[in-house]
Amino acid sequence: MSDGIWPDHPIFSAQTQQEAEARLELFDDGLVLLSGDGGVVQMTSEAARQLGLRAELAAGRPLSDFTPALRGWDALVAAVSDMQGADCLLKREDGRDILAVLRQMPGHVEGAPVRMIVLRDLSGLDYRRERAGGHDPARSHVMAEKRTRPDFVTQRRLAPDLHRVLSRGERAIMQGARILITGESGVGKTEIAKFLHGTVADADAPFVVANCASSSDALFTRALFGGDGTAGLIGQAERGTLFLDEVAEIPLSAQALLLRFLEDGLVTSPTGGQQRVTNVRVIAATNGDLRQMIRDGAFRADLYYRLAVVPLRVPPLRDMPTLIDHLINRFLQTINQRRKTPVVVSRRMREVLADYSYPGNIRELLNIVQKLAIFLEETDDMAELMEDLLSPIDIPGTDRSGASTGPVSTTYDLRSEVRRYERTLIDRAIRIHGSKRKAAQALGVDIGTIVRKTADPVAANTDNHKKTTNSGENKP
Repeated sequence: MSDGIWPDHPIFSAQTQQEAEARLELFDDGLVLLSGDGGVVQMTSEAARQLGLRAELAAGRPLSDFTPALRGWDALVAAVSDMQGADCLLKREDGRDILAVLRQMPGHVEGAPVRMIVLRDLSGLDYRRERAGGHDPARSHVMAEKRTRPDFVTQRRLAPDLHRVLSRGERAIMQGARILITGESGVGKTEIAKFLHGTVADADAPFVVANCASSSDALFTRALFGGDGTAGLIGQAERGTLFLDEVAEIPLSAQALLLRFLEDGLVTSPTGGQQRVTNVRVIAATNGDLRQMIRDGAFRADLYYRLAVVPLRVPPLRDMPTLIDHLINRFLQTINQRRKTPVVVSRRMREVLADYSYPGNIRELLNIVQKLAIFLEETDDMAELMEDLLSPIDIPGTDRSGASTGPVSTTYDLRSEVRRYERTLIDRAIRIHGSKRKAAQALGVDIGTIVRKTADPVAANTDNHKKTTNSGENKP
């Protein structure tokens, strides 16, 4: 396999095979990824444990090569061979039941579709009671979502700004309006799109990701609209949601075809075929400035207005610092499931992490916690550890404190820089606590200090000048 691995993966975007393998190991359920010909691309250690196999010997071999002692295994292999989806109940010799869910994923590896088998050990569930109650095991949340996906119930309580974003999105999607999610890279736009999809969709309704920056113009157009009798991503999303990720990167040649679909539901393939697909919800996302792209002629204005019926701007993590400790605990909970000795983050280290600006947002915080689980075993030196962990990349539009800026000052005047940093802290405290008085209490200063430091700079300088002048006049 090449270094790039299906960037439109339905669970996450991974830039390298190694990154994808590491992140798949964090899931609670066993996962087996299959190529188009039924060969094993990856088998996680949890999948190998459930099947009684060795994961390191599985990659590159056909699934039919394996003969684990499981009743129902032949039916699963047959479904893989027939290119069909399947929900199979596997029975181990020790009496354990394993639910195997086989599905085709929206992404491709080297032009061939990717399939995934999700294995869930049902030994901890009263499986017979579920069946008697009419529950379909195929509709169970096979990705252990409570642990691996965001806990938006808690996050909404901790971050009012995020709650407002999600509430507006819920109202929009329930009324059938198209949504454009914007925000910096790493803020969780894909997870929010999945959450909104789940608020209105049935458990088996498809959520299809179209990564608009994943391939050449021709390949993207073919993937989105299909051709030669093959359904494109739009067709696969019927009765569900089509998520246009990185929509700012959509080729100009495909924008007209997408506009036509959004206007009348007509899907026109590059090879000339047409079909009507009308029952598809559309959510788009970007970290780019589409309005500026319209002015530059790189994005169609009529397409923008079709996509951005309801815009949702997701705040950066630095504007929601109350989420940081929650997210650290969330990530640690998943990581510690695969460790004999759990990772413990000290209070002082949490304070340092809470003060960091996270230019890469939630994705960067996850990366830091993953590294922390390794580096804690190598050193007890707090300064050395933080230097290894907190090494931000300069991202256009943000400074090292995380605040959005214009051109960076070249004077490096100490007093000016201190005032600017104070103002950033004060503004953040006001946003978090809702008033200047509460912000003053949180920062341990009096309300007069907050009022003075947030006053208009011109007025403040004038007041200071008057005080200086008056002081001089009153001297004997």
